[in-house]
Amino acid sequence: MTPRRQSANLALVAMVIGLFGAVVFLDSASSDAAPPVHPTKRAKRKKARSASHPPGAKRKETKPKTRQPAGIVGKRTIRALCSGTYTSDWARMPAAVRFEEASSRYTFCLRSTAVYQCIDYDASGKIRRTRKTVRRHGTAFAFRRAKSATYLMTNEHVSEWPFVTGGANKVDDVPDGCKRLSQSVTIVDNENDSYNRDDVQLSRVVVDAELDVSVLKGPVSVNRIPFTLGQSAALKAGDAVQSRGYPLGAFQALTTGKVINPRDHDQEGTWNHLDFVIDARLSAGNSGSPVLALSCKTGRLELIGAYHAAYRGGSGLNVVVGIDEFREILTTLKPRRRPKVVPRRLTRHDRVRLLAHMQAATVTPIVPFGGQIARIRSRGPRLYYDLFEKGFPMIDVRTLVIEDLPARGYGRIGRIRFSTNRKTRERSFTQLRAIEQTHVAQFVEALRRHAFAVFHYRRQVALPDTSRAHHEHLRRLKRALSRGSAKRKALVKTITEIAQNETEGTKARP
Repeated sequence: MTPRRQSANLALVAMVIGLFGAVVFLDSASSDAAPPVHPTKRAKRKKARSASHPPGAKRKETKPKTRQPAGIVGKRTIRALCSGTYTSDWARMPAAVRFEEASSRYTFCLRSTAVYQCIDYDASGKIRRTRKTVRRHGTAFAFRRAKSATYLMTNEHVSEWPFVTGGANKVDDVPDGCKRLSQSVTIVDNENDSYNRDDVQLSRVVVDAELDVSVLKGPVSVNRIPFTLGQSAALKAGDAVQSRGYPLGAFQALTTGKVINPRDHDQEGTWNHLDFVIDARLSAGNSGSPVLALSCKTGRLELIGAYHAAYRGGSGLNVVVGIDEFREILTTLKPRRRPKVVPRRLTRHDRVRLLAHMQAATVTPIVPFGGQIARIRSRGPRLYYDLFEKGFPMIDVRTLVIEDLPARGYGRIGRIRFSTNRKTRERSFTQLRAIEQTHVAQFVEALRRHAFAVFHYRRQVALPDTSRAHHEHLRRLKRALSRGSAKRKALVKTITEIAQNETEGTKARP
């Protein structure tokens, strides 16, 4: 073969090989572009990718960046709003939380109604019985939903009325000495709501006078409760608060303010609990309104107390019962568990000591009891209790004289002399009916204990007041003495009725 022909053949072979290579390249490219879905090939590709990152090599993982606002959206908790427990600035409240609270119907206007019967005399001297109906308005808030009812909370002074008016239990437009026949609590639109067919009747679950708390329940429609239970002990001055209620019972209003005193021991009247003071503008109809704060941690509203009173003469000085005081009531729907305090029993030594003081004239044996005056006298080992009428000391008339004989323990009741309307009758304790014996025994026991408490208080007052601790001790003793005044008044009233029954039918003294 000539060189020229040989070079031509080589060129032809090279051309064929080139065309074949191009076809193979195009085929492989089309195969990589759209491979068939097959587990084996997927595993091979995964293995090939992982082979490019041998063990020990650091792989950089990228995550999608999502910007989240502070607060809470739905049930998703995100970063803290602020430092501390509660915020001091309502501008930090997330829009979702603000909308949830504003669109929730959880506060209601309450109408508390009582009917009293009053007894007086007409011009002819005949007994006349009249009935008086009184009303007051306040606020209640829902804190729990159940299948059959919704539980609400308000103040005890909103839902409850005194059994008998007078003294510390005065009721506007009702004379003293009137007896309560009935009381009820309903949900109304406002104080001017006169259509009662759509009013919701509520029933009582728990009432605590010391805390000024009343839990009610009824078929109330509540779409949501926009708060959880917080901690009043975590409050500090400057924390922002808000309250939604019905000022003067007129309309629903949202009021904001700040904590100005996180701890205030409230011992006004029968109250005995811890309050905190806020500067929010609240009025009478707001009693029972929930007081909320915004949690820094969760961004949610928390219940920290219930508004219940205001300082007299103070503008914007409103006091709130802390949630820590009544949390147990809200969670259990039962009265608080209190440590059972068993009063010390009076013994023979107490009696001997009292007789010694009376003989030495180191004690004044006159004490106030149930709005009247009681006196203790001694004649040898015997004690005598005199209960004077209200006109004492201008009128020296004793409704009751009870003999206290020495016996095992402190003593036992001997003879009793009843006197009413110039009529006198003397009976022994065993001659009384069983129910009368019970009432007389309760009266004597209460008088004994109260007399010893008064004598102890007088001795403490006589000591030099040189320290704050002693001063506070005197305040506690005085408060303890006044705490049982209502019970002592009831005992005096009962014992007076027994005296009237015992002297009925006897001849009056000339």
